[in-house]
Amino acid sequence: MFGEDVQDKNEKIGVTFDLWETLIFDKPELDLKRGRMRCEGVHNALEKIGVSLTLEEVMRGYEESAARFQEVWDQNREVSTLEQILALVELAGGNVDKIPTSGDEARALVDGYVEPLLSLPPRLDETVPSALEELSALGVRIGLVSNTGRAPGEALRRMLEKYDVIKYFDATIFSNEVGWRKPDARIFKEAIAKLGIVPERVIHVGDNPDADFRGAREAGFNAILFEPEPSAPTWGPNSLFALSRRHIQPATGVDPSYRIKSLKDVAKFVNHLIDT
Repeated sequence: MFGEDVQDKNEKIGVTFDLWETLIFDKPELDLKRGRMRCEGVHNALEKIGVSLTLEEVMRGYEESAARFQEVWDQNREVSTLEQILALVELAGGNVDKIPTSGDEARALVDGYVEPLLSLPPRLDETVPSALEELSALGVRIGLVSNTGRAPGEALRRMLEKYDVIKYFDATIFSNEVGWRKPDARIFKEAIAKLGIVPERVIHVGDNPDADFRGAREAGFNAILFEPEPSAPTWGPNSLFALSRRHIQPATGVDPSYRIKSLKDVAKFVNHLIDT
């Protein structure tokens, strides 16, 4: 129950949000275009450092790398952007010993890999700005707790800045920066440390029953399961989106009163916690 075991009603309240499929929504066709752009960017950067791979080989390595990354992510651990590029090159048959790990050449590889997110960003849900504005007006400290895929936290922050919503967040926690993925409690603990609020006074909002609802509750947070109206996009079976959701358990045991279909409803849970 929201607010139980809370000692001080005047203590600050926080709301943390998941990112993918909660605040932003992607489409398979955009993901495919983005993937080709990543491969082209990496291919061009590889050519400049003398790694001889065709674009087709880079694309094959890109596709095959998804399953490798998911094996790590299934352990709630993270794969850095540079590690992803090294895996791509290895699977494409390239010489990974030639890949720089620092300096301008490494930066060019990373830029080629992550810039497509900014060129073809996912859609920000239309309710996000008003929902964040309402929470901000209530004096709530707002955080973001997001697992990353091929796009690291630095690129995701730039995307949110372009959407003019980064200004609402007091803390943005990304798995590639802390090394742990939801539902691991350590990523949630990083959020409360940066927000400066005890977990019992934080509400986490996300769409994944395991990573967001159960994970947040095991970390001591209150939690709301976000269940937007389904749009039913068709994702390929080997896409990161499909792979990342293959082990999700159904939302059984989640009290219907802790489920929402619109982010506009988050404020009523905050008001309930304020009154507790």
